[in-house]
Amino acid sequence: MQTPPAGSSVPNVPPSAVSARPTWLTAPRLWPPRRQKIIGPIAVTTHDWSRPQPGEPEIFNQPLLEWFTTVRPSTLPAVYTPLAAWMFWLGLRGGISIGASIAWLVSGLLLWTLMEYIIHRFSFHFTPRGRVTATMAYLIHGVHHAYPEDHRRWVTPPVLSLPIALSLYFVFSFVFGRYINPLGAGVAIGYTLYDLTHYVVHRGQVKSPVWKYLRSYHMQHHYSKPERHYGVSSPFWDIVFRTYR
Repeated sequence: MQTPPAGSSVPNVPPSAVSARPTWLTAPRLWPPRRQKIIGPIAVTTHDWSRPQPGEPEIFNQPLLEWFTTVRPSTLPAVYTPLAAWMFWLGLRGGISIGASIAWLVSGLLLWTLMEYIIHRFSFHFTPRGRVTATMAYLIHGVHHAYPEDHRRWVTPPVLSLPIALSLYFVFSFVFGRYINPLGAGVAIGYTLYDLTHYVVHRGQVKSPVWKYLRSYHMQHHYSKPERHYGVSSPFWDIVFRTYR
């Protein structure tokens, strides 16, 4: 297990916070983790994500379902690079000039940085309102905070990210029309770079000052500021929305 950076500590949830309105961080105290049946023989085991710990936990008691919760980092570029190239080609085929296509692709890259922040802060860290949503919160992101050095879950499995990407593609297509393809290509590339960055900063074998900074910044999110530092590839939007400190 990679040790947390100097100056960080395991987040402490005071008892008074647990009795107040629920938050993402206090949810494991309000709805204690346990093993529970989902459908038939399928059961899921949750753990306390407010206190990071070492290990590689089992989520599902069914080997096939468990396999789908893990992924190798090489899977991401293998899936999303051809997808981005295909969308870029669709834009060109639809009559968008090469210059305009590149401009929309760059716009997609920039758009992804904002999406990264919004998704992490408001989707991954959404506030559970009961046992069912607390279990959902664990499956979506809580398991990663409970066991932040479980290398099998440093990137998001395509079985989860692809349906979300497809849904966003159709929603944004109503806004951007035919330009959704080069824009989506940029978003796909941005997402891939983000998740690979997440893998690298967790792996910890970094030497350059930039990578060391990103690793330290993200480890603070895990070990001392779980409701701050939502940016992984950049702290820019944390600064904009005042979740930097």
